[in-house]
Amino acid sequence: MGKDCYSAINKISALAEPCLVGFSTGRDSAVMLDLMCRRYKGEMTFVHYYFVPNLDYKERLLRFYEKKYGITIHRRPHWITLSYMFGRRVEQGDVMKATRKEFNLTYFALGVRRSESLTRRGLLAHVEDIDEKFKYFYPIIDFTQKQVEGYVRLHGLPLGEEYKDGFKHDLSVPDDKGLLYIANNYPSDYRKIIKVFPQLEAKVFRLKRMGGA
Repeated sequence: MGKDCYSAINKISALAEPCLVGFSTGRDSAVMLDLMCRRYKGEMTFVHYYFVPNLDYKERLLRFYEKKYGITIHRRPHWITLSYMFGRRVEQGDVMKATRKEFNLTYFALGVRRSESLTRRGLLAHVEDIDEKFKYFYPIIDFTQKQVEGYVRLHGLPLGEEYKDGFKHDLSVPDDKGLLYIANNYPSDYRKIIKVFPQLEAKVFRLKRMGGA
């Protein structure tokens, strides 16, 4: 790994403020978590935003990383989950604001990268690795896809099986294709999802009828 990709985490580590660390179990998030646990000197509180609680395909990764680093990852509902539950749009910023208030912490570290997509590049075009205005840390903001994949291999970080099956992102909040994948590969987790959100079963049924299974 080149020195340039570590410039953000070195700068953030020097700040050493108590902070929240968001962890989705996705590839970028796993790299960010590992870097923070290896290098960050400040106190950290870890949060995972779940789509439905106690999904086995998520929990086994969460438990692995808790054991690996000797940490506790607090589980809280995702903003999209809350949107389904309340029947109105719940904003990510509002959920994170509530998390900050709950743990009485200001800074929030997130595993996002400029090069992840054109949309993300546009959104982060003028954002620094330490966003003092909105109090976010972006430890891997300038990592490339190749650097992320290399870091995962170098440190043997486990990821969800969906990556092996062609998904570019983890199934934290599954889209229609992701729901079908869960139905086909994790039937017990699919039943948990449908129990909470029965309206999603119709989407999967339609996809199966269209030959998506």
